[in-house]
Amino acid sequence: MKSVSNAYKASMKAMLRNRSYVRITFGNVDTTAATDGEWESNGAASISEFETVDYAYQYGDTYAALELNRWALDGKTLIVPTGEAVQDGFISSLMSDAEGNFSTPPVITREFSLKHIFPGLTLTFDTRQQEWPLEVTADFYLNGEVVDTQTVPVTSVQATITTTATEVDKVTITFDRCLPYRRPRLENVLYGLNVQFVNKDIVSTQQKHDVDPLSRRLPTETMQFTILDYEHKYDPDNPAGIYAYVDKNSPIEIQFGYELPDGSVEWLKPDNYVLNAKPSAQNNQATFNGTGLIGSLTGTFYKSKLGSKSLYDMAEEVLLDAELTLTEQGTNPWEIDEALKDMFTTAALPIDTHMNCLQLIAHAACCRLYTDDDNIIHIRPFGVTVIGIYNGVWADNGHVWFSEWDTVDKGNTAENTYATFELNRWTLGGENQIILPDSNAGQRGYISEAITGADGSFSNPPVFTKTFDVPHDLPVLAIRFDTVLNEFPGAVQVKYYHDDTLLDTQTAAIDSVEVYVSSNLAIECTKIEVTMIGNLPYRRARVTKVYYRETDFTLDFTSIGENSQKISKIDELKSVSVARYSYTASNDTSTLFEGTTTETELHVEFSGLAQDVQISVSGGTLVSSNIYARAADLVLSSGTKTVTITGKTLTENSVVVSYPVAQSGEIDKEENPLITNDTMCEALANHVKNYLQMRNTYEASYRGNPEMEVGDIIGLQTLYTDEMDALILVDEITFDGSLSGKMTVKGLI
Repeated sequence: MKSVSNAYKASMKAMLRNRSYVRITFGNVDTTAATDGEWESNGAASISEFETVDYAYQYGDTYAALELNRWALDGKTLIVPTGEAVQDGFISSLMSDAEGNFSTPPVITREFSLKHIFPGLTLTFDTRQQEWPLEVTADFYLNGEVVDTQTVPVTSVQATITTTATEVDKVTITFDRCLPYRRPRLENVLYGLNVQFVNKDIVSTQQKHDVDPLSRRLPTETMQFTILDYEHKYDPDNPAGIYAYVDKNSPIEIQFGYELPDGSVEWLKPDNYVLNAKPSAQNNQATFNGTGLIGSLTGTFYKSKLGSKSLYDMAEEVLLDAELTLTEQGTNPWEIDEALKDMFTTAALPIDTHMNCLQLIAHAACCRLYTDDDNIIHIRPFGVTVIGIYNGVWADNGHVWFSEWDTVDKGNTAENTYATFELNRWTLGGENQIILPDSNAGQRGYISEAITGADGSFSNPPVFTKTFDVPHDLPVLAIRFDTVLNEFPGAVQVKYYHDDTLLDTQTAAIDSVEVYVSSNLAIECTKIEVTMIGNLPYRRARVTKVYYRETDFTLDFTSIGENSQKISKIDELKSVSVARYSYTASNDTSTLFEGTTTETELHVEFSGLAQDVQISVSGGTLVSSNIYARAADLVLSSGTKTVTITGKTLTENSVVVSYPVAQSGEIDKEENPLITNDTMCEALANHVKNYLQMRNTYEASYRGNPEMEVGDIIGLQTLYTDEMDALILVDEITFDGSLSGKMTVKGLI
């Protein structure tokens, strides 16, 4: 779920919505140039370095330097730490004179090993001090000759330099002029140009996210946008266009905005993708298609080896082999849950795409595989937090006789409250308050025995606890108070426990009838303890609902399209069967490959698994080799030679283990070659069993809300339930001047 303001939430629920906005930032960028070659300079300061220049590194504070107005000592400018590396981007050792000129102009140079195609360069200078050179020159080379020279004045911390060169294998950037007594600084180089499209340019956008909680298939994380292109810039037949500069893996950022009642526009956190194809052109329009980072991992992985290995190491091996670009923080663009370090397999991955290998790992680890809105790949354990979370024991330090906990788990939907001897709670106006009946039936929620004094404080604050039957992760705890009279305490304190160990304490101020308390440490929580702090004078604390969603969004009949809700129910689950794999080596050695080649680098893939692999070369020599479970990479001497590879082949066997659930129903079959021990079998079976016993799935067209994300737990209204917990499985958002959406959710209780 994206973070939004309360004003945004309230306005999105209105019968008539205000205007929505969208902006798409698209980079005509050569994404491979940043990893090809290295920058060099004709002089760099001691704290200068190029490592952060080729990716969007988020720099910290600037360092003091002996330049005009660069040694302010104002408490903000840092002194260079002794003996520590400083990631400060490129800083030239050459300083300008009183007129801003250089006796020897600073120059940086990059030679590529391959030819690259990009429409220009985007240079970012000193964003921290908001300083930039006054003029720069870029020379573009091909085969040792200058094919284009561009000199541009610089008027801000970012400058773009376009080029007419179609191919480039070397670039130089010369800092011609600068402010007086300054060294040029460069924070980032982008090998291409960024373009932004807004409402007036955009015909339509569509995003679809579909993530399987069991990871039995790859996630679908796609986007498409169509723009007006009257100049035919993206028409492949236009020789003056920029179609040729559009790189397949160029970054795309889409961001939605919404006009609030006060006229301001609230922009949501953007979603990031990469382009997965060249644009198509038709009828003065250009259409682009993008995918999440997982969908771009179409390269082949073949380097898996036999032997016991953790799923964590296996996933990291696949991702490192994919050679992904670093994040803005200079880190790898993935997060693998630490739990995978304790999950081991003796199998080797098949020769397949990087993304298919990740899917096998995630499935074996009982994890969800997805990319987030920052385009970071995640492999993390999936357990819907509300499964079984309503099973437990409530307790409190005192309540009135007509208080009850039964409806707190389900939500008190009563429209009336009971008149009580509290200030302004015995009005008998005939609207919201009724006399308490003799029987103890009804939906009343929790009502504390303690009552505030004249100053609104409790002498003995109300405290309630819930002890769960099984541990749960509780990133968000939502508490709803007195919805009838719109009353709530001033604050709550929540303590999270695992058995007797305190995990975390969070205190949240309250300004509405519902409060959300977040914790990153409430992992494997077995008990919560909630203390209510302050209230109106002479009031008891009331709680009508406690739940565990990340959002208050409800897919109800005010937002669902008329007659669009479709309900399906899978068959009852009889059992889960899991195949456990093992591998038996042949007693005899056989020939895996034999052939004559003139190549000096040879890649060989075997027909199956093999071990004890031996390589012999006649007519030449084997310089080096890397041997894997299903392939080998050889470096050979020059000339014609014969290569023979021998080894013992392995036969794959499987034993199916069945885990019963009910007397009748469907049998679910799980097959994954990475499952090689009973522990993995049982864990996968329990994981699948827990999920498939939630049988109801709901599909609906709705008004569309970019705040929602796949994996969020939301409220759901059906013909028979006012509000139930539901997990978003598929979310599709379309914008063609206004928002609309489609959503598929799994009912959780």
